[in-house]
Order: sequence, then C-alpha cells, then structure tokens
Amino acid sequence: MAVIKKIVANEIINSLGYPTLQGKLFLDDNRFVISNISSLDSDADLPVKELRDNEKNRYNGLGSKKAVSYINDLIGSKLVGVSPLKQAEIDNWLLKADGTKDKSRLGVNTISLISKLVANAGALISDKQPYVYLNEKFIQSSHLTLELKKLPTPLFTLLTGGKGGQTDLDFKEFLIFPSSAFPYNQSYQISVDLYHNLRKLFKMKFFTNLDALDAIKQSVESMNLHFGQDIFASINFQAASYFNQRYTIKDKEQPLVSEDYIKFIKEIIKKYLLLVIIDPLEENDLRANKGFSEDIKKDFYLASSKSSLFNQVTTAVLKLNEIGTVTEFFDRVTKLINNKLNYIISSGHAETNDDFVADLSVALQSDFIKFGPPVHSENVTKYNRLLDIEKELKLS
Repeated sequence: MAVIKKIVANEIINSLGYPTLQGKLFLDDNRFVISNISSLDSDADLPVKELRDNEKNRYNGLGSKKAVSYINDLIGSKLVGVSPLKQAEIDNWLLKADGTKDKSRLGVNTISLISKLVANAGALISDKQPYVYLNEKFIQSSHLTLELKKLPTPLFTLLTGGKGGQTDLDFKEFLIFPSSAFPYNQSYQISVDLYHNLRKLFKMKFFTNLDALDAIKQSVESMNLHFGQDIFASINFQAASYFNQRYTIKDKEQPLVSEDYIKFIKEIIKKYLLLVIIDPLEENDLRANKGFSEDIKKDFYLASSKSSLFNQVTTAVLKLNEIGTVTEFFDRVTKLINNKLNYIISSGHAETNDDFVADLSVALQSDFIKFGPPVHSENVTKYNRLLDIEKELKLS
C-alpha cells in the first residue's frame, strides 16, 4: 500500500485576490493529489485563526509564506512514510502539534490543507471517488448509517449585499433553491437562467432589501415558474454586520429595537414564503435569539453559522476551514445528527477552484449546500463536480 513520499505547499491567490495555500501530496508510487484551501473572513469573529505573515508591505499583511514554510520545512517531513489511510491519526497529530484552542500556532489554513490532502490521497489509494471514500470514513468514525442516496439541495446566491457585496443592501445573501421535484442538473440550469434574468430585468438597481426580494419574485414569475412552489427563497442575513445595539436597515427610517426587528423579519418570512433563513439576529442579542427560535424554528430551516447558537436553531452552517480537520468535521456532523439537527455544508469566504467540498457534502448527505452564485470559476467548479456525481449515482 502506498505511503506519503513528500508534501509541498506554495502560495496561490484566492477569489478575493489575496494569498492562500495550495498543497501537493506525492505518494511513493509517484501518484499525487493537489488541494487548495479557502480563506477566512478576516473581519469575522471566528473561533479559529489563520497563520498569516503580517507583513504590511505585502498583500496587506495577508501573505502565506510562513504557512508554506511550516508545511515544506516542518510538517511534510514528519509525515513521510505514513499511510494517508490513517486520517484520524494524522489529524489528531496535527492538532496536538498545534496545541492551541484556536489553531493559531500552525494556523487553521495549514491544518485544513494537510487534512484535505490526506483525505484526497486516501481516496486515490483506495481507488474510490472522494465522496465514496469520505462516506466510508465517516461511517467508520461515527458508527452511523449514511447511504449515498441523494444530492444536497443547492442554495444558489443570486445577490450579495453587506461589505464587499454586489449591491448596497444590508442582508448578506439573497438565495433561492428549486423544488426537489427538479433533478440537480435542471435545478442548476434554472438557477443560472434566473441569475442572468434578474440582472437583465432590474440592472442591479435596488434601494431596499425588500426591493431585491420583489425583484427575485418577479424574475421567477417572468420565467413561468411559481414562486413558493417551483422556486423557494432564502436569506443569509448576517445580522451582526448591521447591528449596534439596534438593527439598522434600509427598509426602515430609524434603527429597530429587537422586538420591532423580529416583527419585520416575521413579515418577510410570511410574505416571501422563506423556507431557509441564516443568522437573522446578532449572536449576542441573546434574549431575542432565544425567543425568536422558540417561536418559529419549527416552521422552516432556521440556520446559523455560529456554534454558540446551534442549540437554538434547526440547522447548522458548516465550513471546513472554520473547523479545521476532516476528522473534526466528521465529529461535528455526528453530534448534529445525534441531536437531530440538520446541516448546510458551505464553501469558504474567499474560495479557489477546489471541488473537495462538493464531494464532502455528498459524502455526508447534507440537507443543503451553499457554494455561492451559480457563476464564476471558484463556484462553478463545485457545481460542475455535483453534475459528475449526479451521473455516477444515477440520480438524473
């Protein structure tokens, strides 16, 4: 059985124009795998830290040469001769070598890249597709039964707001998902058509968040599809970005206290038939979060990317690069399943043309996936990978 011969890394550029890591793992039979890692949102309050160079005169301090050096000069040599099939052992060794709660010594970017390389190499050695291999590894670690019988439902981003968004809107993402009556390949086609149709009809001119929702609804109907039947709406609010003791949004002249803001959110849910909403409230608005979740979470998918809120929602949003290793990701999903919670597997903040997350989402049979707009290569490579898997599993 093949073992690791060499691991090398280099600095590449992510979808936002800043450095991230690419790695190559060579086996002693001369086969190799390549993986990239997406980057964290540097403005977000996250429980893990990336290893960055902090050289102000280079990429605004976001260079990754230090992480590259750690892999090439320290970590890689320690894994020579080790079988990639030992995913859990390698992942646990990485965490022990880091030794910090937030992965700040080696960096979550360094740790995640090595873990992904090992997983891809394990699939290669086993002569199995990554989603099949990852599914088997998950079953071994979780002792759960998880059949490969469906593709996750894709949440397609049509518009983005917030900092760095395409629009000057408050809500972070305006998303849709086609009915499960459509096979994945048709869902993708419809969503691409809708993405372009929305821009053709409305020229990206929206003054309020409700303007954007109205435009999406009209775009759906202009394609002879039924809003709330063929196509459903979803919003990733990321409310923390417009919360400062009160919620300030363009739809209201004055900032809203929690009670009035929740009333507004409930009105949106009812009017636009929302079935999936993500982070509608700021994480530290504790009383509001508790009351909101107890009141309405049974009616639809109330999701959060904040682990501190997982006991108050029905659905967790999971990103590998915000967790760390593949083994830790498996553990997180196992806990969610055992607690009868759903999960959305999401790509990262600043992505690359790496499709590992598509295989991971199928392997773990997530309820939904969130890979961004149905355009641009860093997203399309993941959606296209699902087209391949759909054919392989004979789901179309």
